[in-house]
Amino acid sequence: MRAFVIAVAACALTLALAPAHAAEIDQGKQEALARLNEVRRSNGVPPLAWNALLEKAAQAHSEDMASAGFVDTTGSDGASPAERIANAGYAAWPGLRVWAESVYAGQGNFDQVLAFLLGNAEQRRILLSTRLREVGIGIAKDESRTYWTLTFGAQPNLLPVFINEGAPVTNDRQVAVLLTQEEAVPEGEQNAVGRIVEVRVSDRPDFAGAGWQPWERLIPYTLPARAGKHTIYVEMRDGAGRTTLAADSIEYDPTATDAVRPLAPEGSLLPTPEADPESDTSAAMEGLPPPAATATPTPPPPSMDAWPATAVVVTLRPTPTPTAANATAAPTPTPTRRARRPGISADDAPLVTGAVLGYLALQLGAAALYVLLRRRRRAG
Repeated sequence: MRAFVIAVAACALTLALAPAHAAEIDQGKQEALARLNEVRRSNGVPPLAWNALLEKAAQAHSEDMASAGFVDTTGSDGASPAERIANAGYAAWPGLRVWAESVYAGQGNFDQVLAFLLGNAEQRRILLSTRLREVGIGIAKDESRTYWTLTFGAQPNLLPVFINEGAPVTNDRQVAVLLTQEEAVPEGEQNAVGRIVEVRVSDRPDFAGAGWQPWERLIPYTLPARAGKHTIYVEMRDGAGRTTLAADSIEYDPTATDAVRPLAPEGSLLPTPEADPESDTSAAMEGLPPPAATATPTPPPPSMDAWPATAVVVTLRPTPTPTAANATAAPTPTPTRRARRPGISADDAPLVTGAVLGYLALQLGAAALYVLLRRRRRAG
């Protein structure tokens, strides 16, 4: 019965846990995601998984900026990034939402956006953060500019995995499964996993015959011999025994040529970074004052549009859950073109990931079916 429940739950969660492939993303966003992950890979940081809920929040904000002609993380209706992300349904830990957002407007392409963001210390720390593991990108245009919104996040119990770094197809059965780690809330919380200590990997959702092994950033795996789409499931367990599931899919086509991406240079898919690019923000996670924000963003190159490009960063800093008393007293945020001080929002109530709810619902349904079948057998 337990194996049946795990198998059904894993199948149901595959779509939710697998990063979106290129064909499912608009061309411009697909190219931006690829370039962003190239930058992260070259700096020894795991790639970001695409998240449709973060994309929804980001796209709405880019369209808002384009229609109203402003550049800021605060919307024309006064909504903050945290409010947009929460309204989109993106999950959070109890009392803590992990997110960051950068906005930019100009006439250049995404390479110029990246150059601007990487030229600013605060922005660079966000783009190379190991605590942020998902992203959604919004793109909108008016008559003269393109408005970009990059909305980043991390949610409990969702640690993306990538086969061959998210490549859609391979012509080799030997692939590499890249794992991410719980860096946002390493200690875990309640039913949310903390840092993973061991995993098991299988192309079967019931993990039949798959043994546990120590967590590693990169795990080799051999796909089944038949050509076609294959899904690899990963079950992860932290030191407290809490588990979570992840999955990714890839097409095995022995005849594929141009669509195949090389695994890694020099036999190493993802080198371990020498230093954590966010090490100076760890104090903020402990309740100490956050690092000082950069007073003004680095100006764009002269070749960009004269309109001042703005990039705003929100780093990870927990704040108390708002009460009715202080919520009514809070002033309405006013749009500005200056970089805001790093901050993070808290939720009104604990949010549980859809994956956990789906898993529990399937367990209950399977158990009820089992009891019903036993009763019928006795009655017969």
